[in-house]
Amino acid sequence: MKLVALAFTLLFGASLCAQGPATMGASEIRAGMKGYGRTVFQGGKIERFDFEVLGVQKNAAPGRSRIMVRASGGPLAETGILAGMSGSPCYIDGKLIGALSTGIAFEKEAIGGITPIAEMLDQLRDIPETAPSRTPLILPKLEPPKVLKSALTGQMLDFRALMGDPDPQALSMSIAGSALGAEVQRLWAGLPVTFAAAPVMSGSREEASPLEPGGMVAVTLMQGDLDLAAAGTITYVSGKRILLFGHQLFNLGPVDLPLWSATVASTVASYQSSFKMAMPVAPIGALRLDRSSGVAGLLGAEARMVPLRIGLNLGGKRTLNFRFEIMDHPVVTPALAATAVAQTLEAHTRGLGFQSLSMQGNIKLAGHPAIQIENVIADLNSLRMAQYVGGILQAVSFNPFERPVFEGISLTIKAEERLDLTGIAGIRLLKARAKRGEVLPVLVTLQNIQGVRETATFNIQVPSSAAKGKAILMVGDGFSLMAADPDERMIEVASLNDMVRILNGALRNNHAYALLVQAQPGAGLRGSRIEGIPPTVASLVGGDGASSDNRLQRRIVGRAVLPLEREVRGLSQLEVEIE
Repeated sequence: MKLVALAFTLLFGASLCAQGPATMGASEIRAGMKGYGRTVFQGGKIERFDFEVLGVQKNAAPGRSRIMVRASGGPLAETGILAGMSGSPCYIDGKLIGALSTGIAFEKEAIGGITPIAEMLDQLRDIPETAPSRTPLILPKLEPPKVLKSALTGQMLDFRALMGDPDPQALSMSIAGSALGAEVQRLWAGLPVTFAAAPVMSGSREEASPLEPGGMVAVTLMQGDLDLAAAGTITYVSGKRILLFGHQLFNLGPVDLPLWSATVASTVASYQSSFKMAMPVAPIGALRLDRSSGVAGLLGAEARMVPLRIGLNLGGKRTLNFRFEIMDHPVVTPALAATAVAQTLEAHTRGLGFQSLSMQGNIKLAGHPAIQIENVIADLNSLRMAQYVGGILQAVSFNPFERPVFEGISLTIKAEERLDLTGIAGIRLLKARAKRGEVLPVLVTLQNIQGVRETATFNIQVPSSAAKGKAILMVGDGFSLMAADPDERMIEVASLNDMVRILNGALRNNHAYALLVQAQPGAGLRGSRIEGIPPTVASLVGGDGASSDNRLQRRIVGRAVLPLEREVRGLSQLEVEIE
């Protein structure tokens, strides 16, 4: 017994040195060995399933192994390995060998992989007692940062762009709760998740599984007027410390996520990937560590949620108010907020005909100015409005300077059964030349959906600092102009305050803008521009942020704005001679 306790302490570290089961290493396991696992197939009852070892896949990842098994028992002959079984503890001769963690899509047999327990204990030995104070994410420095540019054009990056392709053998995460439309589910593209419509019995009388190996737990992503939760299985419990899943949630290291006990309403067989329809029952603690070999948490701890309020005005006839609490997580918070916006609009606005949506609101950050929200969408695509919100939250969440503390998100959306849309039909100048220091009148032709045209006038100041020669006059909506990169100089971002300033000063899609743009030669050195140097020297120094890029760079030398309070689409440009 002393030898067993000593071996366990060496594996698990001082932070998890309580009594536990004997373990068996992957090197001791041979093909043909038989064992059993523990999991929940229905309600809260933990049941046994059997397995036979097919072999040990060495170097499934550098320095990592995977124990391949064929499982049987319960519904597995019909369903195969179920999403939601991740973390199910597996034993041979009464010794814990690891957690079931992978399956095979479209499998005809219940064949899966087990993460060796030694790998889980090695990565999860230091469970933080308190929530992390900083995000572990560091945004690569791009010119400009890709995530920031995406937000400035009203878009959000999908999970594949943020995290790369998922492990094709990883069991998909079953997210149960409120039914989500097919369009809303597209916000989660690139993440191995399966959505299942199921009632979420928060604080219900449903039977919760025991908090012991094989028990079912759920990570609550969102609660309130929309419920979503991801479920998995407990691998090990030691005092108030708990190990789960046998694979990563997002592999972000220290995290702070709410953890609930859970029950299984049903298992759902699928040719692609079967899953448990699991539901959270009551809060039990918080996840604190997320690694590639599993996740770990503390029972009795509390995780902080981000409050989100959406007020929906239906054509001035009535106003509906919705309240949500969403998980505070740099990767998932933007997707959850976008999901709440899109699902609210899909549920309460029309699906055919003319419709315009206008949004105003703010995102409150502790210690920083609030981020102002303003957008107009003149069509039935609720995802455009949702991605606008999600993109801004991504830009803030993925900043490399400090972890943002979201105090709350407040949005007011007005839905009108008409099409508030204006297109840029053309622009013209009264003269093709302009002197430095004078005002240049610009006539822009606007056209609505019925084809009715009107003319508006911009007065754009040509600065005395403008260079003599050619300039380009660009007129369009804010998103189209940002996508066209009218100003290619380096974006100076040195703090979260700078990010907030850029987002609050962004061009909007409910205004028309006139930008006077000139190209100038130059090069960059350690982030600063060197003006007017010879081309031969510039070829050695290199352009801003890229040693092989010596082309002329555009910069905005003058601008004017025409507020229209309806969605503007289109981009036109003319050449102007500056004297």
